[in-house]
Amino acid sequence: MQMKSDKFWSVDVGVGMGPLVLGTEYALLLEVLRGHGFEVDRLRLDVSGKVVVTEIDTQLIFSSTSPRQLEQVDVSDERVRFGSLAVIGKRAHEIVGMFKVPRKETLWCGIESEAETQALNTNGNTTDQSRELLARGTIWITSLGLGLTLRDGLVATVHLCDPAHSPRSGSGSWTKEQQLLSEVREMPPGSIAPIKRNRMSMWMVFVHLAFVASLGTLIWWAIRLQQRWDTAFEARALVVALDPPPPNVLPTSITVSFTDADGNERRHTLGHMQFLMTPKLGEEVNVRFLPESSEKVLGPVAVRDVGFATALPFGMGMFAVYSILHLIGMRRSSFRRRHKVI
Repeated sequence: MQMKSDKFWSVDVGVGMGPLVLGTEYALLLEVLRGHGFEVDRLRLDVSGKVVVTEIDTQLIFSSTSPRQLEQVDVSDERVRFGSLAVIGKRAHEIVGMFKVPRKETLWCGIESEAETQALNTNGNTTDQSRELLARGTIWITSLGLGLTLRDGLVATVHLCDPAHSPRSGSGSWTKEQQLLSEVREMPPGSIAPIKRNRMSMWMVFVHLAFVASLGTLIWWAIRLQQRWDTAFEARALVVALDPPPPNVLPTSITVSFTDADGNERRHTLGHMQFLMTPKLGEEVNVRFLPESSEKVLGPVAVRDVGFATALPFGMGMFAVYSILHLIGMRRSSFRRRHKVI
């Protein structure tokens, strides 16, 4: 989306980004967005007071009390600027250093749980702690109301709020060691040992693998079934009854009489769709059945796609279950991201 002015993306710390001014009431902010070409009718506050504007990869967080006022802007769009400087994708030390604030005014937070934060504070290896924070932490400059969420040492999201609303507890301040690690780019993703695996990601991997394995098994089973019917016992059968009977020219069921592999006379009723052309009373037709069971008899058309027709309902059921589990996983993952304490 092309904004009317590049000033839309200009950050004023403690104030907001372009026209997204902190403290603006919800209704007024919608009008501001409308004036910049957004379709605001579909934007709705969720139960936690958040609105996601997908066109600009930005989340707006409003106060919980009336009037609902803008309290925080979380933007991940690459167009966000500090003056003329791009922010997204920059290394952490470049952005932290440009503000030249005392280290006591910086604060790490945003690791996924309090248990992980506690682990960072107590595991004793400060280098590992620093790498973990640079890999996926959020560094705040509290005096400016500015937060930077990092991914492998690079800025992924910018958080803007009133300095009075900046976080007050976390995992310590920006250190010289972190400055050095960021400067020398010692952040190969493979070297990061997560404190806690993402259980939802592992669960989704299991769902994907289970679906692929199940689908492969079903296809193999369908092929084997088709092969068995292709070589099944074929018998000449006599059409002995039609329902409804003649002179109706479109019977819905056709009863045939045939001799099975053991020489026994049997009768079986088939649907008219199992034949390419509807047979007449007294006409001979070909039918097939498996050697171990003459109870299931198929006409020539049904034999041609018995593997696919038999497997299709199972495949649809498997896909439905997979889709539901995938949707649940996506919703839970999205919920965790959008409600994560930063």
